[in-house]
Amino acid sequence: MSDDDHLPDFGNFDDLPEEVRELLANLGGGDPDEVMSAMADLLPQVQAQMQAMMSAAPVAGPVDWDVARRVAFQLAAEGDRGPSVEEQQRAEQAIELAEHWLDAGSLPPPPDLGRTRVVRRTEWVDAALEHLRPLIEPVAAATGRAMSALVPDGGLDDPDLQASGLLDTLPEGMTEMLGGIDMGAMVGRLASSTTGLHAGMALGNLAGQLLGSHDLGIPTVPRGTALFVAVNTGEAFDGWDLDDQEVALALALHEAAHRRLFHAVPWLGAHVQSLVAQFANGSEPDPERLEGMLRDAMTGVDPEDPQSMGEAISRAGRFRLEPTASQQRVLARLQGVTTLTRAWARHEALAAASGRLPSLDAIDEILRRRRAATGDGEQVLADLLGLQLTADDPDVGDGFVAAVVAARGGAALHEALAHPENLPDAEELATPSRWLVRMAAADAIPEDASSLFEGLGDAPIEPSAAQRLGQGLGQDGPDHVVDGSEDQDAEEPDDGDEH
Repeated sequence: MSDDDHLPDFGNFDDLPEEVRELLANLGGGDPDEVMSAMADLLPQVQAQMQAMMSAAPVAGPVDWDVARRVAFQLAAEGDRGPSVEEQQRAEQAIELAEHWLDAGSLPPPPDLGRTRVVRRTEWVDAALEHLRPLIEPVAAATGRAMSALVPDGGLDDPDLQASGLLDTLPEGMTEMLGGIDMGAMVGRLASSTTGLHAGMALGNLAGQLLGSHDLGIPTVPRGTALFVAVNTGEAFDGWDLDDQEVALALALHEAAHRRLFHAVPWLGAHVQSLVAQFANGSEPDPERLEGMLRDAMTGVDPEDPQSMGEAISRAGRFRLEPTASQQRVLARLQGVTTLTRAWARHEALAAASGRLPSLDAIDEILRRRRAATGDGEQVLADLLGLQLTADDPDVGDGFVAAVVAARGGAALHEALAHPENLPDAEELATPSRWLVRMAAADAIPEDASSLFEGLGDAPIEPSAAQRLGQGLGQDGPDHVVDGSEDQDAEEPDDGDEH
């Protein structure tokens, strides 16, 4: 069986121009400007296909997942390989032992043992395409709406557009070329295709970077699954002269610890998705800024010059919405979740392995360096989402966990997962005392609030409004009307009278 037999049937790459094939085979993330320039270089070869696409089928959604799938698999397949029987057996044995060691720690126990798999890069992509979709689509939809807002309903003939002077920035040939096109539909398809390309680049690069399914601080595969990418693990530790079984145990501890958090707390993964959706829905496009971006993108474009068209595509590909103040607050909460889970899982993994793995320090140093360096896949994903999933300083989470454990013990961390509102935000992660004070204030209120009123005696019983009204009618007869105002002739009661 050849390596190509493991690729899903998502289309034949042989029909793509050679330049497209070379680009997809060599894309490696890195500087976004360089990536976008490389994408722009495709224009001379695929300009005709793009024009045909722009006037063809309606938009399927905010992300063209067919494009994303093809790009991701093409990138992931380069240098990929399947796991050996020994690698699969070693991983299964390591996870079983890791779960046993973690039972002595403070992590919540999982409801079941879940699944353990050692996979190809392309198999990780297959799972991640579905699991990361709820994270990518809300942001892509917000960006698409903002781009569509640039296009008036009347197309190029819209009076407001003509009065704005934007058309004056277009060369005559460009105006004629766009004259008969549904601009709204074209922008929608362009946004969907561009986002699909970026999503594919992000997932394809992540497939060549991640060792396990929780390296991003959130699950990238279905809940309860522990997944290791065979070729990446081999490459990461190649040349370090480390025992394969110790490496497998160290990785299994990290993976099992993360899996416990997200598997034992069912709302945690959904909470991450909810925060990303809140972030996306909080977008507030600035019409003046968007108009300025459009001017910048189209200035100097010559439809007869592929180079200038390529530069315009490059500028359009860098289109991003600036986070608002409310989005920044949501982002702080999101980073609080991912930073906490990564740090807590690492703390428990190290504690469980201490004294058991002779090479632990060397293995942890390798993992620490990988965690501190933002990989190409993470960078492209951050650019795609418009947000960074984890805090800039990875040591912040470690410091938070250490401070909480030192102050109140490992069990105190469970308070963070008792309710979404208990999760620390970015500021509390940096200053753990803030979170400890907040939790102490919450603990001061007992679950049974009635205990707060012990020793105060019985509360006075006041007659209800109906009772007072009935008493008034009954004492003075139907001719006495109680209208809520004080009776001028009523006698003031003495201080000793009962009320």
